[in-house]
Amino acid sequence: MSFSRVLLKLLPLLLAVITVFFASSLYAQQQPKDPKPAPAKNQEEIDMCMGCHSKEAQTGPVVDLSAYAKSPHKDMACKDCHSSITDAPHTPEMMKSKVACADCHPDEAEKFAASAHAKVDKVKGDHPTCVTCHSDNNNPHGIVQPAKSKSREQQVAQCSSCHGNAPVMNRYNVASDAVSSYEQSFHGKALLVFGNQQTAICSDCHGSHDVLSPTDPKSRTNRANADKLCSSPTCHPGAKTNFAMSGANHLRLKMRDNSVLAGIDLFFRGLTICVITFMLGGIALDLRSKVFGPKPPKCGRTVGLLIVLSFLFLVSAIGCATFSIAKLATELLVVAVGLLGVAYLTYFATRKPGEKPEKIVKYRRFGLTLRLQHIALMICFTTLIATGLPQRFASIEWLRHIYSIMGGLNGARYIHRIAAIGMIFTVVWHLAYLVFQWKKAGFKLSALTMVPTLKDAKDFIHVSMNYLGLRKDEPKFERYQFKQKMDYLAEYWGMPLMIITGFIMWYPIYWGNRLPEIALSAALVAHGWEATLAFLAIIAWHIYNEHFNPDTFPMSKVWITGDLTLEQMKHEHPLELERMDPDKGE
Repeated sequence: MSFSRVLLKLLPLLLAVITVFFASSLYAQQQPKDPKPAPAKNQEEIDMCMGCHSKEAQTGPVVDLSAYAKSPHKDMACKDCHSSITDAPHTPEMMKSKVACADCHPDEAEKFAASAHAKVDKVKGDHPTCVTCHSDNNNPHGIVQPAKSKSREQQVAQCSSCHGNAPVMNRYNVASDAVSSYEQSFHGKALLVFGNQQTAICSDCHGSHDVLSPTDPKSRTNRANADKLCSSPTCHPGAKTNFAMSGANHLRLKMRDNSVLAGIDLFFRGLTICVITFMLGGIALDLRSKVFGPKPPKCGRTVGLLIVLSFLFLVSAIGCATFSIAKLATELLVVAVGLLGVAYLTYFATRKPGEKPEKIVKYRRFGLTLRLQHIALMICFTTLIATGLPQRFASIEWLRHIYSIMGGLNGARYIHRIAAIGMIFTVVWHLAYLVFQWKKAGFKLSALTMVPTLKDAKDFIHVSMNYLGLRKDEPKFERYQFKQKMDYLAEYWGMPLMIITGFIMWYPIYWGNRLPEIALSAALVAHGWEATLAFLAIIAWHIYNEHFNPDTFPMSKVWITGDLTLEQMKHEHPLELERMDPDKGE
């Protein structure tokens, strides 16, 4: 038989196979990708209940079935929880009985019954129930498991919604500032501001169903148990009682209960306010006399006026930051920086050409060693500020973005410690240099030129009278003015404090276990305030006197070149000039 005849006989069979294949394919394509789920085992009972409890029925409390379908109870019947409801309409006796979660969760219910959350309400709804913490958006049928269904930030917010309610907390003598205290702690900032998911939240320390007052001997946070809690492998291995009770995680609460710690905070707070107020007052008087005096400043009155306006906005920004008005403080700071930028542009656009460099007589003031020390100090200090302030003032949003270029919070902490090592090295280098120079001078006290003298006190009085218009002449200064000595000593007296407190915070478990329990908190308070004081002193005093002063604007170059001109020596250090060059001194 020929091939063509065989093909003709097989053709009907081939067509049949192809037809069946395409038909089955078409049928398969028409089937829904997500078939409707099979009715639940309790669907009949649910449908009966929803006859009254659906949104359309409007005859009873509305039940959100979509939330119920996602909950762990989705396979349970309504009567499994509402066992007292046996008929419709429901009688008052049926409605008296509440859902008995304990029937299915006896262990959790037993812990909760003994917890601080199970006390009798003074006002209905004061204390949480199972639904309070386990519901999704307060929907009693949208039960969830918080640890699995809520983020750690949401879990903190859940606790804060009650514990931040001062009227409710005050009724039971519970600290309502525990929430703000946590938010201002390292744990709180690490999670809520910088998104670190490894840091402790409320339930990690206080528990969930078994929350007890810290005064209860069985409480996790009780003094007898706190070391076991903090020394867990995922937290602070090796921690002992003094570390655990240091209060660094709830600093404000610790300060409220410890007068010594409150005193330390008050001292540094008062010191910072007094010193900065004094410095800002001095700058204001100096600007008034130089910009609005009979003789115009070197930079010109227009530039001087812009500097004055920039200073006023800067002071306003500092004031707003002091009173935690973060947004306004940022806006005022932006205006201050903008005005300073305009001052620079105006200065360079209007300045007249000066003498040629080769004709300027120069006097060596700082050698290479001191200049290198200054540069190293400047780099380390700036890095420490950039890595420390965003954490201390975490409420200021633009500061927080600085961490994004440092690898986040953990990256900033490593950089901070590296800069701290550099700062310590620079301080030791400087002290060794001073001792060497003192030895070369035969250990004479007069060689210690930064030590305040009686003349400095007289110069201070003289300058103050000049600012107030009581004297027209200005004092003659030695190698260092009293302003420069104040600047120098204000920074270096705080160095030992910053180094000691920094090491305590760097190795908190080691020192926390060996020092009194308030040591960590005291170190945190002192370190934070001293850093703030140093930053403000540098910005408000050092930078102004050396760079933004109308007589030195736009910048004193002595920190780069090490030299001062004859004109600068006559104006700033005439007595030193008389010793160095009697013919040119006055």
